[in-house]
Amino acid sequence: MKTGYCDGACRLSNPGLCACAWVLYEDGVEETRAAVYLGPELHTNNYAEYMGLIALLEFLYTFSIRNVIIYSDSQLVVNQTNGRWACTHLDMRQFAARAYGLIQQGCHFLKHIKGHEGFEGNERADQLCNQVLDEHMEEYYATQQRKT
Repeated sequence: MKTGYCDGACRLSNPGLCACAWVLYEDGVEETRAAVYLGPELHTNNYAEYMGLIALLEFLYTFSIRNVIIYSDSQLVVNQTNGRWACTHLDMRQFAARAYGLIQQGCHFLKHIKGHEGFEGNERADQLCNQVLDEHMEEYYATQQRKT
């Protein structure tokens, strides 16, 4: 059985510098993963969370992987994508629609999981987000110093 975990992270403020990541497991063993820096533009944490989900879903679609149980620690993303909560922000509505379509095409399930509760996949995705942000913080500060 395949399970996937996706996450997004935001630093400095919200909006701020963002990254997203996902991890795919096969029978509890990490199979593949990816992490993406979403800057240097400032984005919201919700944006980063959606980008993590969409990146995972696009990977699954590209490689024709179906029937994955996907976990996200973002209640907003899970509930908007699953149609339980209204989505009033135009960009978020587009992200939710894209994610929903990919979930339906792949026969996936999207579920909420509490973050920082010791779930290995969630912790791993969070770790990957933070690694990417750590790599880009020095670049961000150098850019800011040149502006002043």
